[in-house]
Amino acid sequence: MKIIDFESKSWFFLSNEKDYYIDVNCSYSFVGFNMLIQLNTSELTEYQNCGRDYLNSLVKNIQQYGLSNYNDRNIKGDVERLANEAIIKFLEESYK
Repeated sequence: MKIIDFESKSWFFLSNEKDYYIDVNCSYSFVGFNMLIQLNTSELTEYQNCGRDYLNSLVKNIQQYGLSNYNDRNIKGDVERLANEAIIKFLEESYK
C-alpha cells in the first residue's frame, strides 16, 4: 500500500496494486473517526479525468454523508491495517 496524495488533516489517497482507496478524516458531533473507502469504477474514472479536484469533492461528500451513504463501504480488517501502516510510515518520514 502506498500514499499517492494527501491533504493534511483531511484525507490520504492510497493505492494497492490496481485498487485505490481514500482514507477520510470525518466527524459527527464531537466524535472524530476515519473512513476508508475503495474507489469504484466511476469514482476512479472521475479521478483520472479531474484529479485532485475530484478527490476534494469526494471527500466533502464522504464527510457529509459518510454514516448514511458510505457506511457499508467503510473497509475494516487487513486492508485497513495496511492503509494505517502506510499512513503512519508516511507521517513518520515526513516529520523527521
